[in-house]
Amino acid sequence: MNPGSTQNLATRDAAVLWHPYTQHRSMADILPVEKGEGACLFTTDGRKFIDASSSWWTNIHGHAHPYIAKKIYEQALKLQHVIFAGCTHEPAVRLAEALLPLLPGNMARIFYSDNGSTAVEVALKMSIQYQQQVPNKKQVRSKLLALKNAYHGDTFGAMSVSERGVFTVAYQQFLFEVIFLDTDHPDRTLAEQALQVPCDEVAAFIYEPMVQGAGGMNLYDPGQLNDLVCYLKQQDVLCIADEVMTGFGRTGQLFASTYIYHQPDIICLSKGITGGSLPLAVTACTQNI
Repeated sequence: MNPGSTQNLATRDAAVLWHPYTQHRSMADILPVEKGEGACLFTTDGRKFIDASSSWWTNIHGHAHPYIAKKIYEQALKLQHVIFAGCTHEPAVRLAEALLPLLPGNMARIFYSDNGSTAVEVALKMSIQYQQQVPNKKQVRSKLLALKNAYHGDTFGAMSVSERGVFTVAYQQFLFEVIFLDTDHPDRTLAEQALQVPCDEVAAFIYEPMVQGAGGMNLYDPGQLNDLVCYLKQQDVLCIADEVMTGFGRTGQLFASTYIYHQPDIICLSKGITGGSLPLAVTACTQNI
């Protein structure tokens, strides 16, 4: 049998791999991708597909982009990786210097990690530690606020602030206490719902600005979000914009947060930041934090 045949690759895959968000018992035949070019994927049996999901919303410049491939090659010949505790390097500093002026709000510092879930974990940890270290706090703020139908990742903190369902049911007892607001509430706006929340117990509010991707491309009113962020800031609740999916032009503006007046205290980025070429994530925060 041809080592590159569809059947052989699918059989080999089934023997050694699990795939994310996949019900293996009922899954369709797996797609044996051999290469990508521009917006298209090519399989080992010669089929051609448009990569309509941009390979999980990461690929914003096309597959096998020659400029990106060239720069990765040049960097790999010079330095692949170095421990970032106690060390730095030119690409890390240059990226931060270029990115910070583009971000909504008054972002002043960047923390690097490797994926969207981790960027969210970092943001949640930043928020909780910040609330602990603010002087003269009357009580510890340990609760989190999020939106129904949200998706923020697969690690435990990210799962906690995401919609609970089939993918999280096995871990329910380990997830953080989270208060959820409903973007589709029939009677009350987001800000009106927040009036019923004990904000003096809430460390942070996390949200996907403008559109909830994994929640079904659920678009919601930016005016409601603006009013909610305004109110929560008055209550000293930190606001975290998860722009892992929406960032880098996916909503028309470079970042979806620019559609509202009141800006987040923390922004999470990943996916499009490398055009899907390498794992990288950013958690950016204000000078105050």
